[in-house]
Amino acid sequence: MLQKSDIEQEYDSWLLEQAEILRQRDFDNLDVNNLIGELEALVRGEKSSVEQFAYLIMFHLLLVDYWHEQAEWTRDHWESEITGFRLQLNNKLTTNLLNHLQKRLDFLYDKSRKAAIKKTKSSIKDDRFPLDRKYGLEDILND
Repeated sequence: MLQKSDIEQEYDSWLLEQAEILRQRDFDNLDVNNLIGELEALVRGEKSSVEQFAYLIMFHLLLVDYWHEQAEWTRDHWESEITGFRLQLNNKLTTNLLNHLQKRLDFLYDKSRKAAIKKTKSSIKDDRFPLDRKYGLEDILND
């Protein structure tokens, strides 16, 4: 069985200690600077995670919708990937993360379009993938 490293154990203990201090409203003993850093890192991580899932969903949707030459062999796989990514994305979403994602859709679509072009460059023309964003939030979140 895997053992947690000392650093992980210390980190877990520190987090639990900070939570208990907050529960007791003992604000003078909070490790405020480190707690702020951890909260900021948590926000960055969650934003990055939902962006990554949205990017992957749009990338696979582009392959399903536009790479007809490969659809016969890979469509089921791409669609199952999309289903898995949607499940993980929906499990992470909060109102704030949903609003963040809405603001980033154009950027993420552009990244996924470029990745689709790179993946298919030997078999189809770049202009097959629409330049303007094809998928909205509903398309990303729902089957």
